[in-house]
Amino acid sequence: MSKFYEVRTRDGAARLGKLALSESMQTPLMLRLESGDGLAVVRAGDSNFDDLASEETWTALRGTVLLPEIHPSFTNVTSLFTDFFVLAFASSLLRSPRDFVRRVIDTRNALPPDVALWVPAIATPENAAILFYMGVDILDDTNAVLKGYQGIYQMEDGEARISDLEDLPCNCTVCADLSIDELRARDRKERALLLARHNTLLLDKEVKKTRACIRAGNLREYVEMKVRASTFLTAVLRLLDFNEEPYFEQRTPVARKQIMNVNTMESLKRIEVKRFASRVLDRYEPPARQILLILPCSARKPYSRSNSHTKFIEAIGAYRGSIHELILTSPLGVVPRELEVVYPAALYDIPVTGYWDSEERDWVSSCLRAYLNKNQKSYEVVVAHLGGAYKEICTGVADELGIEIMFTCETNEKATSNEALNRLNARIAELCTDRKRLYGYEQKSGIVKAMADFQVGIGAGSELMTSKEGERLKITGKFPFHKLSADKEVLARIVPQYGLLTFTLNGARRITNLRSSYKVEIGDFVPRGSILAPGVVNADPQIRVNDEVVFCGDKAFGVGRAKMSGWEMVQSRKGVAVQVREVEEV
Repeated sequence: MSKFYEVRTRDGAARLGKLALSESMQTPLMLRLESGDGLAVVRAGDSNFDDLASEETWTALRGTVLLPEIHPSFTNVTSLFTDFFVLAFASSLLRSPRDFVRRVIDTRNALPPDVALWVPAIATPENAAILFYMGVDILDDTNAVLKGYQGIYQMEDGEARISDLEDLPCNCTVCADLSIDELRARDRKERALLLARHNTLLLDKEVKKTRACIRAGNLREYVEMKVRASTFLTAVLRLLDFNEEPYFEQRTPVARKQIMNVNTMESLKRIEVKRFASRVLDRYEPPARQILLILPCSARKPYSRSNSHTKFIEAIGAYRGSIHELILTSPLGVVPRELEVVYPAALYDIPVTGYWDSEERDWVSSCLRAYLNKNQKSYEVVVAHLGGAYKEICTGVADELGIEIMFTCETNEKATSNEALNRLNARIAELCTDRKRLYGYEQKSGIVKAMADFQVGIGAGSELMTSKEGERLKITGKFPFHKLSADKEVLARIVPQYGLLTFTLNGARRITNLRSSYKVEIGDFVPRGSILAPGVVNADPQIRVNDEVVFCGDKAFGVGRAKMSGWEMVQSRKGVAVQVREVEEV
């Protein structure tokens, strides 16, 4: 538990926080190691730890060293009231990717969430981003300085001996003022100091870049790019994705404003991708329709706003009320039309080449297979308006399941060609016994119901959309800005920026799952602004950052957005737990 450290922003396990040393320092933080008179001095920025603002900061325990289990002085000190822990013998992490992952993740799991973790003496411009991604908060420039004295020039994607370089591939204050020959001509000590300064400046730049990524919510994309320069770090990321899913799932927001860029095969393993696929199976009930129509995705999101999907909808327009639309896409697998607004279905981008990697095909095939296995009885007929790799994936799944799928595109035919669209229209007209259009309220209510189930659990949508005696439900607003009201009292709104459904007090009261599974119990007070962690008595462990939650206590009931995971609210003593939207005294 912390007295002087507070986490302000989260991006998965990575955090932006405030650590009060001689002044308020922001994490991720790089500490500087300086030497003089035979002593090592650690500095934060330009401030010495000895120059403290008040006596109180030294009267409290500030940091604790964590010794590995094999050390004779090892004791369990994780319950101490301290602000940061130092992972001792960190250089041993570099023996293998598995050691690297195990020590950092095990340490972070053992520590309270509101304390900082310092991993000393191993930071490089190459590995800093993934260390912060794993939950490390503090690094130092020890490695940068030592490498300088060893004649090693560090770069963003590796290192080289100064004797092997023909030029200085950097524009820092050291490299901009010197040529490679001038640097080599300096005496040994001065050359070492210059190299150490270059290495430190480059590491400092990397720390600042990582902070910017956390603030923007796109650190994962940056890490995927950075690890490509190193087989060791690529192995670390793959081990994290395969072995540490529970750790990252607890810490990954359910939604965010940023586009999720899916640029590598590692992106298929992202928590957001796995969570979406899981919820489509566990928290989505398709409407009972005569035909399931499987469509390709589009570059524009939501899909309904794309030119291709506008053409598809026009082709089936007279019969759309008899059809359920399912979009086949990488990396999300399958996206029911009703869920095209949610995160990340409405907020992802992927390189479009027409070529599908085998791993990509396997993942999308598994999602389609699981969906059809569970829901094919909801439909009489399955039609697929797909060509190319989409058609190959769909054909393979149909063969595995032993079901018939009617295709309306030739193998290499574009789904948007006039021939394909005419064929789709003719096949649908042939299969449907009656024309049945999909009218406004039915379409809008399907979206709101599905989103409520997706966020809170099966049944939430039905509870929200069931009108009470004498009550009239109404959905207003142009797609996707729908607003659900009952007798002019707003119950819920779609917030497309996050891909979330937000609830009012009246809406929250209708949903049993929301009031039981997404509940935060607070103390004997009425919130006047955000609810801080010390005010939380208990919280459901399945709550994640940006989840819609209800909070209640002896004096208050309200709704808001979680700014911590539920387990973190309970264990923390600093920071904002819930951003309050509405509250009433009880």
